[in-house]
Order: sequence, then structure tokens, then C-alpha cells
Amino acid sequence: MLPAMLNVVAPDVWEISRPMKAPGLRAGHRMTVVRVGPEDLWIHSPVAWDIALDEALENLGAARYFVAPSRYHDLYWLDWFQNFSGSTFSCAPGVKEEHAHLPFQRVLTDGAADPWEPQLQKVFIAGMPKVNEFVFFHPASRSLIVADLVFNFSRDQNLLGKLFLMVNDAYGRVAISRLFRSCIKDREAFKQSMQRILEWDFERIIMGHGAIVERDGKQVLRKALAWLT
Repeated sequence: MLPAMLNVVAPDVWEISRPMKAPGLRAGHRMTVVRVGPEDLWIHSPVAWDIALDEALENLGAARYFVAPSRYHDLYWLDWFQNFSGSTFSCAPGVKEEHAHLPFQRVLTDGAADPWEPQLQKVFIAGMPKVNEFVFFHPASRSLIVADLVFNFSRDQNLLGKLFLMVNDAYGRVAISRLFRSCIKDREAFKQSMQRILEWDFERIIMGHGAIVERDGKQVLRKALAWLT
């Protein structure tokens, strides 16, 4: 049975990570939940819906806002639309065009305020049109919430998984993979986005795939960006 319990990350922040189909790679897909009002919940990149997870969210409050943070985080959405028809669904640019059957009401826009601000802030990672990822900052818990900007996969991999991570310069450490870097089309725009992110006062990094970084998150991200000059 898949785990349904939402794990506490910090006050008003929860997560659940479930196995992700990735040939040769032991990987998980994390859903992050943040309370952004007395009852309202914000859900980042949800995992597959089921009754138990639905009930776990209901015990926390009202799942008001759902976010697809990049063009790559486009799975599992139909069940969430069907079961939370009164909620607001937002997506990164390009998701609606690629998935016209998914009724996202809002497209995230850098510089435009969203209903969950100022409890959550956002920055668009420019220069990567195939990805179009937004990252988020929760000041109250000093948490940076990302989808694919950085990975932190376990060393517990089979041979194929180890080789894949080694080739992508992402084995056994927090890293921006070579595969992700290959999507950068405007290096200067990407660099400026990273500078904006590093202006935030974050300690923790909650990533879409891999173990959460609990301490020294800004230093960890700076190290992962050492290739960017």
C-alpha cells in the first residue's frame, strides 16, 4: 500500500514522496503542502490522488491552491481536478498549451501577485523555455521549494542508476544535473534568476526529487551552482 500520511517538515509545511517510474533509477516524486491562511492549503506538484491522501489533506484544512511548477510536472492532474473542482489550479507557462484537456485557470507570471502571497513568494527560472520552472520561498519556515532545479538522490541505486547519476554529475550529492543544464538556452537570464533566488533567506531546500536539505540550504545551492560562471 502506498503511504498516505503527510510528513511534517516545519510548522505549516508538510510533504509526501512516492516512488516515481524512472527506468534504472530509484527516485521519488515529492508533493509539498503549505498552509497559506487560517484554513487554506497550497499544494505543489501533487502525487497521485487517493482517498487516504484526500482525507489527510482534509484533516489539515482546505486544499485551495494547486500548482504545476514546470512543464515537466504534468502528471496525476485529472483526479485532482475532478475531486477539487472548487480549488484554483495554476501552472507554469506552456502546460496549458501541451495539455489542453487540463482546465488550469491561471498561468503563473513572474512579477504578478498570486492569492497565496506574501506567505509564499516565487521566481521564474528564465532562459529555459523547455522547462519554465517556478521556484517558491516560504519565509516563515525559511524553505525554498523547487521541482527540478536541484536533485538529491540516494546513493542506494542499482548499477544503471549509479551510471546515470554519475554521467549527469548528480551522484551522491545535491546537484543541478547536466540534463537540466542542457535545457539552458540563455545563460545570462538563467544566472540572473539564480541571483534572485539567492537573495532569499532560506535554510531548507524542499526538492521534487530526493532528500530534503534541512540546513545550510543557501550554501548548498551556491555549491551546486559552482559551474555557473
